[in-house]
Amino acid sequence: MELVPLFSGSSGNATLIRTDNANILIDAGWNCKAIVNALREVGTSPEDIDAVFITHSHSDHVNGLDVFIRKYPSKLYATEQTFRGIQRRFTKPHTETPDIVIVPGKKTKIVPGLSVVAISTPHDAAGSCCYKIFAEDKTCMVMTDMGYVTEDILAAAKGIDAILIESNYDRRMLVYGDYPEDLKARIAGDGGHLSNDDCAEAIKLLIDSGTRKFILGHLSENNNTHEKAEKTVCDYLSSHKFRKGKDYELTVANRYEPTSALCF
Repeated sequence: MELVPLFSGSSGNATLIRTDNANILIDAGWNCKAIVNALREVGTSPEDIDAVFITHSHSDHVNGLDVFIRKYPSKLYATEQTFRGIQRRFTKPHTETPDIVIVPGKKTKIVPGLSVVAISTPHDAAGSCCYKIFAEDKTCMVMTDMGYVTEDILAAAKGIDAILIESNYDRRMLVYGDYPEDLKARIAGDGGHLSNDDCAEAIKLLIDSGTRKFILGHLSENNNTHEKAEKTVCDYLSSHKFRKGKDYELTVANRYEPTSALCF
């Protein structure tokens, strides 16, 4: 099983989950051409995508969905509220694409040995969720766009093999940045995003539960840097006696190009 961020950040998001039996695309937040090029760069044909799962209807997660689904038909999964949000963006009917409504907490079978479950996330988009993927005896999660980590999310994430987890903003950069105060409040609020500090605390709990492979994702272009995100997380974990490279693996997802796969 492989978790491959194709691109991750406030500019656009898409993640490939690759197994022996199927290929899943989570979100399609860049234009279709960029998604196709990224897939081919990591050795997967867009024609081989078996299912597309959408976390929520914000543009940085669905910008390329309409064109991609029409050019490369596959099953499209989202919560009912997310479908309501994204269907307004569709310019033409997707006659060859079955739209499948999923219910958070209910496992959805994709092919034999591969299934996905959605977990509701606190975010300012109706029907927002993150995803846990099961492939035989392996599990991973794509967990971004949430104001805080709920008990349900944490319970689902405990003991997984690998995770792409949000580390959206540096608190100091956000506070002293030039965003309007209402936008700052939205980002830092319960329906916004996880800070580097929030992410570090969540990763510590996941290491305690047995998870060892992490990718920091969905970094803000204006309120974070790769260096700040990684340093904040690693410093916090070091204070709890966890050493990078020994107790855990950690990378930061690229904004505009694929990141090296987590293989597990």
